[in-house]
Amino acid sequence: MKPMRYGFIWCTTVLLCASAFGMAAEADKTRSDSRTEAAAILKSMAEYLGGLQSFSCTSANRYEVVQASGQRVEFGETRRVYLARPDRLRIEEVSSDGFSDLALFDGKLITVVNADENVYAQAPQPPSLEDALVYFVRDLRMRMPLALLLSTHVRTELPSLAREIDYVETTQVGGRVAHHLAGRGESVDFEIWIADGTSPVPLRIAIIYKLAPDKPKFSADISDWNTSPDLPEGHFRLALPSGARNIPFAVQLATQGVAPAASGEVKP
Repeated sequence: MKPMRYGFIWCTTVLLCASAFGMAAEADKTRSDSRTEAAAILKSMAEYLGGLQSFSCTSANRYEVVQASGQRVEFGETRRVYLARPDRLRIEEVSSDGFSDLALFDGKLITVVNADENVYAQAPQPPSLEDALVYFVRDLRMRMPLALLLSTHVRTELPSLAREIDYVETTQVGGRVAHHLAGRGESVDFEIWIADGTSPVPLRIAIIYKLAPDKPKFSADISDWNTSPDLPEGHFRLALPSGARNIPFAVQLATQGVAPAASGEVKP
C-alpha cells in the first residue's frame, strides 16, 4: 500500500505545483496584457496630441512646495491654454492667490506679463514651438507645467519616459469615460487618465518627482478640450496693460551679475 500512498502524495504535489505554476503563468500573462494595453493607450494619446495642429484646454493645477522647515505647502493655479502650430502659444494663468500672468509666443517674441505688478519681460523666440518651449524652460528657467504635452516631441518622448506602464482601471473623469494608467520612470512616477474614444486627450495627471528633495507632488485636471478651435491671428497679438514696465527675465539679470529682487520662500 505504501507505494500507492506515496504515489498519491506525489501526484497531489505535482498537481498543486502545476496549479501554482499555471496561476503564476496566468498572472504573468495578465500583467503582460495590462502593460501592452496601457502602452498602446499612452502611445495613442501621444500620437493624437502631437498630430493636432491646434487645440485649447483648461488645466487646473495643484503642486507642492517643500519649505525650508520640511513642511509641504500646496498651491494651485488655473491655466487656459491656446496652441496653434507651428509657433503660436498663449497661456493665461490665475494662481490660487488671485495673481494673474500671461505667457505669449507670437512667432517672433516670447513675452511674459505679470498683470498684478504691471511688468513684462521679453526674449527672442526660436523658430519652432518645440525649440521655444525648451528655451523657455531650460534657458529662461520659467515654469511651464506639462510642457511636453504641448510639443510634437510628445509622440516619442512620453512613451519612452515610462519604464513601466500598467492599466489600472476604466473610470469616469469629468463625466467622460477614461483609461487610468500608472507609470514609472527614472525621475518620476505618474498616473494619467486618458479619454476613451477617438479623441484620446489627457483628462487628469498626477506626478511624483522622485529625485527632488522630499519628492513633491503635482497634479492637474484638464478640461474644456477643443481640438479644432477658432484661433485668429489677433488672439496671439500682444496687448500690454497701460503703463506696463519692461523688465529683464531673472536669468538675464543673473548673467549681468545683478541679483533678482528677493521674494517669499513659499513659491518656486
